[in-house]
Amino acid sequence: MNQLTVRKDFPLINRLPLVYLDNAATAHKPQAMLDELQRFYADNYGTVHRGLYTLGENATSSYEQARATIAKFINASAEEIIFTKGTTEGINLVAAAWGVVHLKADDEIVLTQAEHHANLLPWQWVAQRTGAKLVLIPLDQKTFLLENPSSFISSRTKLVAVTMNSNVLGPIWQAGDLALLTRRAHEVGARVLLDAAQEVAHQPVDVQALGADFVVFSGHKLFGPTGSGILYATTAAQKMMEPYHRGGSMVYEAWFDRATWQEGPQKFEAGTPLIAEAIGLAASINYLNQAINWRAVHEHETALCRKLIEGLGRMPRVTIVGNPVILKAHGHLVSFVVQGIHAHDIASILSSKGIAVRAGHLCAQPLVRALGHESLVRVSVALYNTLEEIDTFLHELECTIVLFNQLVEQS
Repeated sequence: MNQLTVRKDFPLINRLPLVYLDNAATAHKPQAMLDELQRFYADNYGTVHRGLYTLGENATSSYEQARATIAKFINASAEEIIFTKGTTEGINLVAAAWGVVHLKADDEIVLTQAEHHANLLPWQWVAQRTGAKLVLIPLDQKTFLLENPSSFISSRTKLVAVTMNSNVLGPIWQAGDLALLTRRAHEVGARVLLDAAQEVAHQPVDVQALGADFVVFSGHKLFGPTGSGILYATTAAQKMMEPYHRGGSMVYEAWFDRATWQEGPQKFEAGTPLIAEAIGLAASINYLNQAINWRAVHEHETALCRKLIEGLGRMPRVTIVGNPVILKAHGHLVSFVVQGIHAHDIASILSSKGIAVRAGHLCAQPLVRALGHESLVRVSVALYNTLEEIDTFLHELECTIVLFNQLVEQS
């Protein structure tokens, strides 16, 4: 992978005087994806699964080809791919279509302390509706790794819903622990949902190897359009799920007093689906398949993280929130605090210097509080970022800290 060549494929990143380091929130888009969206809307637009005319048939073909492309990307079958608006909708779909149907009082839902709100709040709702209980796998406050996660599986466990990679801390799993947790869950008859939102843009995701019943991720973090996402659900899991929405396309037969449903993913894609978004996401995946090597991406992103961590480590009053050793080897994001300076102030000043970072509780407020903070600064990299951008960030952050020190001394 030629990193500078790849960068030129992302027009906004390549054109603006911007150091964009908020990739864990959303990633920028390659020209190949933008071109495909333009072609669809300008030359091939039509609705799918309905029109017996050329535009409709072409749109249907492109839409289902997108499903097949995405399935191959994660080593799934096309009928296991359900299009959603993103990770959040995918988890809510499972919560509503499977969770409230099958869970009951005193059943246990196992989560980690590191979950994004998207994989916490839906299960709070399910627990309130059904009487099920949430069980949280704790993080070790020194290593920032999960403590013996498989020990939290019991005969009452009916669902394990966990993130593969924290959007605050980065890697939180010790080697083999996620696979062991999945295996133990299945041994007691529980289902497993994996949140791959922070995984899929940084290394291959193989759903067969993972062995989960559900895997969710967002397309916009994978260089695809906003409003695109994937719920992978095994055929067996789909058969246990009620429709999430009801309306056109997902119905097999309807009468005034009852209806029956389509099989497979169509059962969960009511109404006019996310046609352009699905086609755009497939275009981004095709681009990645042609332009990048995952090993090279890993090496490049970890080099960026190493440089970032080493630079932050030289700055007074800066504390990294996460495991620096693991982040240097496997990370794509680094969160930190600066004593005496609010995270929002840091992000605001950096923005005035043309640097985009994230600040706040990062949609993981319970986790950030458990770690003893109210807000963090997060820097997150992607395949198009450069070592020079990390240098720029470190320089401007150091200037920001010096400026605040001077203001404090003057006051």
